[in-house]
Amino acid sequence: MSQDTTPNTTPNTDTPAAAQPEDDRAAKAAAFAEQNLSKKRELLAAAQDVVAKCDWRAGGSELRRIFDEWRQVPYQHTKDEDALWVELQAARQAFYDARDAAHAEAEKAKTELVAQAQKLADSTEWRSTGERFHELMDQWKAAGSAGREKDDALWEQFNGFQHAFFERRSTHYREMDKQHAENKKAKEALIQQAREASDVAADWGAAEWKAANNRMRDLMNEWKKVGQAARADNDRLWEEFNGLRQKFFDAQHAHHEELEAQYQQNAAAKQALVDEAQRLADTKDYGRENTEAIKQLDVKWKAIGYAGREKNDALWEAFRTAKEGFWDAKHAYNDRRHDEWLQKSQEAAERRRGQIENLEGQIERLESRIAHATVTTSESQLNEMQSWIDEKKERIASLQKEIADIEARLSK
Repeated sequence: MSQDTTPNTTPNTDTPAAAQPEDDRAAKAAAFAEQNLSKKRELLAAAQDVVAKCDWRAGGSELRRIFDEWRQVPYQHTKDEDALWVELQAARQAFYDARDAAHAEAEKAKTELVAQAQKLADSTEWRSTGERFHELMDQWKAAGSAGREKDDALWEQFNGFQHAFFERRSTHYREMDKQHAENKKAKEALIQQAREASDVAADWGAAEWKAANNRMRDLMNEWKKVGQAARADNDRLWEEFNGLRQKFFDAQHAHHEELEAQYQQNAAAKQALVDEAQRLADTKDYGRENTEAIKQLDVKWKAIGYAGREKNDALWEAFRTAKEGFWDAKHAYNDRRHDEWLQKSQEAAERRRGQIENLEGQIERLESRIAHATVTTSESQLNEMQSWIDEKKERIASLQKEIADIEARLSK
């Protein structure tokens, strides 16, 4: 097979051809031919190595250099040379076939990456989409070349979509940083207000505590409406704000515990007066000593403080009933006239009916509160209200018994 090269002639020697022995010339020609053949084998091996490396960018230049060197080697018109030439041509063809296939595969892969980038360009999932674009970029680098012109065209599309997303994300982050700064300022203002609201005074009464509690609740509602600050600030701001809230609620809790202890002490003192009033009434001794004693109970009652909203009313009802029992009986005792006694007894019974009606109203309100209790109502509060209901029912039963006793006395 002929090559596309013009073979060089046999190299000249300093000794004229006619003067050289025939055998010597033949030996030198054979050596020269073998040297050329060896060089072409090296060039073929180099070309095959280029094919194996699959370096499409540098491989073409390297093959051109190999073919240029091949042309510089004299052509000896041997079968071995022709066979090497055929292999060299096959190696070059294999390289370009593989390169074309690789370019086509890279073009397909990059076209798909462009399509994915286009879908992501308008995303608002900033973090996950940014990570996804980094993954696509790694895949782009791994996809290889599709040829310079196609690479440039595809890259322009891919990078355009990528740039559009990251530009939108940068704009979003700038706006978010601005909003974070505004939110930080708003939360710092709320912290200052919470600091002022949490500064409780020892002489506060119920109105001051209620106002401060409402203010702290309003500040919490306002806090919830304010968006997030920057991550570096957000937790710190919340800890400071919540710490002030906790400081206030701890003070409020301590105040309520102190009040509750005082209420219990006052309730015990008032219960003792109720028991004493009932004892005096039960003696049926309406002399000067007992009469003065029952009067002093009123003085002592007024000196005792509040016993809590629910217990205070119940204790007062019991105390008043016991006193009235004493005075009713005393009046009946002192007033011998049956009709007057009868009338007063009937009035006493009616008063007890009024008390029963009042207690039943209280029970109805407590039962309504239990029925409409919210999730913020604790179990202990529900149990306490139920105990109040039970106490009032017991008091009603006691009043009903007193009415029955009065009616029994009237019927005699």
